[in-house]
Amino acid sequence: MKMSQNFWVLFFMLLICQIVLCNYAYLGPYIMLTMLPAIIFCIPLSVGTAGAMTIAFASGLAVDWLSEGLIGLNAASAVPVALARKPVIRFFLGEDIITRKDTFSFKKNGIAKISAALLVCTAIFLGIYIYLDGAGTRPVWFDISRFGASLLCNMILALIVTGTLTPDDRR
Repeated sequence: MKMSQNFWVLFFMLLICQIVLCNYAYLGPYIMLTMLPAIIFCIPLSVGTAGAMTIAFASGLAVDWLSEGLIGLNAASAVPVALARKPVIRFFLGEDIITRKDTFSFKKNGIAKISAALLVCTAIFLGIYIYLDGAGTRPVWFDISRFGASLLCNMILALIVTGTLTPDDRR
C-alpha cells in the first residue's frame, strides 16, 4: 500500500511538472516535450485497461485545460497509449508481469526492454498528437521532422520519468 501511495503522489507531481513544461518550455516548432506517455506506461498493473484509459483521459484533459490552447489534444493522444500499455508490456517485458500484476524496473527487466516499450508508447502518443495538431494543414516533411526530433528528446525524458516512477525491488 505504501508503494501505491508513493506512486500516486509522484504521478500527480509529474503531472504538474508536465503542465509547467507545456507552459514554459517551448523549444521551437519541431520539438514537443511530453512526459504523459511515460507516466501512463508506469501506471501499476493492478489498474485495469479501462481504469488506465480513464486516468489517461483525465490527465491529458488536465494538461490541455491548464496549459495548451487546444482542448482534447493530449487527452486524445494519451488514451491510445493506455489502451496499448498492457500489450506493449506483454510483448517487451513478458506475460509473467501481467499475470502476477508485478512491477517492472530497470534492474529487473533491463534498460533495453523498457526503452523499447517506452519507444513504442511515445511513438503512439506523438504520432496521434502531431497528426491531430497539424490536421492536414502542414506538409508531410514537417510532421516527420517534428515526430523524429520530438521522439529523440522525449525518449530521454521518458527514461528519467520511468526511473522515477518504477520501484527498485533489488536493493
